[in-house]
Amino acid sequence: MTDRDKATLRVGMVLDDKWVILEFIGKGGMGEVYRAHQLNLKRDAAIKIISQEWLNSFDCDTEELENSLERFHREVQVMAQIQHPNVLQIFDQGSAKIRRDETEHVVEYIAMEYVPGSTLRATMSEEGFYPEEDLTVEWLTTYFLPLLDGVRVLHECGIVHRDLKPENVLLAGNTPKIADFGLASSCALKPITRSVHMMGTPPYMPQEQFMDMRRTDHRADVYALGKILYEALDGKMTSEHIPFKQVQLKNSKGTLFNGLNQIIRHATAEDKIERLPATEEMSHAVGQVLKDHIPKPPAGRIETDGSEVVAPKGSSQLNKWIILFTVMVVVAVAGAAGVFVLGERRGEKTGDISVPAMTDQKNFETSRDPDRSSSQKPVVIWPSDMPVSIKGEDEGMLNLIPGGEVILPENFQPEGSRQVRVDSFYMDIFPVTNHQYVEYLNQVLTRITVDNGVVKGDGIIWLILGEVIAGYEPIEYRDGDFHVKAAHHATCPVLRVTGYGAAAYARYYNKRLPTDIEWYYALRTVKSLAEDGSASLESDKSLPIISPVMVYQPNALGIRGLNANIGEWGIRHVSGAEENAGADYVLLGEIFREKARGTGFPTPLSRYPWEAFEKVGFRSVIDGSPKPKS
Repeated sequence: MTDRDKATLRVGMVLDDKWVILEFIGKGGMGEVYRAHQLNLKRDAAIKIISQEWLNSFDCDTEELENSLERFHREVQVMAQIQHPNVLQIFDQGSAKIRRDETEHVVEYIAMEYVPGSTLRATMSEEGFYPEEDLTVEWLTTYFLPLLDGVRVLHECGIVHRDLKPENVLLAGNTPKIADFGLASSCALKPITRSVHMMGTPPYMPQEQFMDMRRTDHRADVYALGKILYEALDGKMTSEHIPFKQVQLKNSKGTLFNGLNQIIRHATAEDKIERLPATEEMSHAVGQVLKDHIPKPPAGRIETDGSEVVAPKGSSQLNKWIILFTVMVVVAVAGAAGVFVLGERRGEKTGDISVPAMTDQKNFETSRDPDRSSSQKPVVIWPSDMPVSIKGEDEGMLNLIPGGEVILPENFQPEGSRQVRVDSFYMDIFPVTNHQYVEYLNQVLTRITVDNGVVKGDGIIWLILGEVIAGYEPIEYRDGDFHVKAAHHATCPVLRVTGYGAAAYARYYNKRLPTDIEWYYALRTVKSLAEDGSASLESDKSLPIISPVMVYQPNALGIRGLNANIGEWGIRHVSGAEENAGADYVLLGEIFREKARGTGFPTPLSRYPWEAFEKVGFRSVIDGSPKPKS
């Protein structure tokens, strides 16, 4: 019997007259977690309850049961003290009566922020980031520094988490959120008897926590953060790593890794007196190491691979986050909205980040003609009335690809003019992920049949399940739902999806597949091809198939993974075609280059839309000037 079968709450039931249970998410040592919808406030939340199975495990030990229930209440009190973007928000707490197996039970629950993404683990390579400096800098600034800031706020409130690890840091888009406070302690709460089976996770625990939990203070969290940093750079810890010990990198060549290694050693010192005294010091130390590794473009412009966007006079100075991420930061994935929303205009505020204004009517040029025989350059006109980025209904972010004219390679299309006008459109920043596609499939289950690993929607093949490559089976169908088998594969691109399956996903979220010309135009406009016709982002080309989408490098317009290590579905451009109707489906990307054609751009490869390939995913687009749904 599976955990789902033994779950205390059933899908569809209403808890406490206000929470409709939508989905069983999973269970931990003492609780079960569900996705629910709050009827009165019309929002989704995560509901955590104490499982009956866990309660029964205490037999007649009333004292231990009371202590454990106190820990559950403590989690509520601790989390309710914090209002911070990097700490999971609590909504409600209560108890309710339910009937199960002809018996009435009282369940206690916490309602908290629902984060549908994966965990910090999904951002960390199994082999570690060393020696990739760019990936390391990006991970530190996107995830680790915000995590440090969240822990800092906990400590300022007198709270010690005591179980920090990658699995306890949830991801809302690119925003890390600290969760699971079952072992937290607070100076505002009276201590309770510790339980020998609830002491934390050994690889991330200092020895004083193992010996006597009451001796732990905020430096226990500093130790855990040092272990997380070590693991990100050196690779996932195994049984060979001795718990409670100081660690250091196996290799630390270069100023970046040498500096980070010193931080790791200082943070994981076995004697807490010798550790970094607080997260503020750790954050400052990381910032000092990063200082010399953040690119600093000339004031007033951003240059990427020779292309430039000129800011108007009076544009505000870019802060350190903008300097690091350039356009990428503007379009960071965040939030949980049901429909796409228009991004902020250039030169205005987006959240707490000032977006650099871009002068209208400026040429954004590449240095060579697409077919390498003409001197004419693609010219791009930035529209003055369109936001830089928008959010799609699938909660993915799309970036503006400003319209313009482009000359196509000779081998690109058999007939028609080679000089083509492309209207402005929005393109997914990332390829569609396993998590996103599973979410879609579970939304349309009534339209789906699964037979011998073949997923059909409306009678048409959408996806082929099973191993994509040896040992990698990202999506499975069990218990009537689709699931990502391993959390760290949730943010990898979905593969072995058919053209029909890609188009169906796009249509469901009011998007479409890009045409071959749009795809090429987005690629060529920002010089994703180097002067010799080869890819300029060779690090993306060499990435393994099993790579999270966030490790792809952004191009000058913030689009990641375009023409990288996988191909993508598109449709052949046909004048007047609407919503891919009657379209000729094509595969796009460098991996389909025909050797006989030398170094020219690879011809879009026509394939049947019911075919699926182990190295083909997709991304979607939205026409320019989109209007929010009413």
